[in-house]
Amino acid sequence: MKDKKKFVFWSLLLIILLLLTVVFAARTIQKYETWKQHKEYLKSDNKTIQDWMSVNLIVNRSGIPKELIYNELGIKESFTNDRKHLSKLCQENNLNCTQVVSELNRLLGERGI
Repeated sequence: MKDKKKFVFWSLLLIILLLLTVVFAARTIQKYETWKQHKEYLKSDNKTIQDWMSVNLIVNRSGIPKELIYNELGIKESFTNDRKHLSKLCQENNLNCTQVVSELNRLLGERGI
């Protein structure tokens, strides 16, 4: 009986580790695909904000403070929201992404960046 419990425990542990590996591998692949699709844009000096960009990428490329971006979106700043694409954030919060992107680009122009 003790051996059976041990086997079940180790089997469950292995399954959990495999699931975690799959989840993190999928996330890594998704980020790589995004980078690959927009590699030329990221290498250029073009600072125009687009809907596929994450909040962290916008902050790093344009210098617009996170607070301004989140104020424009009307949502709270969070670790997970920092890493989501603008299009995903707009979809989740029922916002018009085209308007949000144009407003962020207007802010970018005002800041003279």
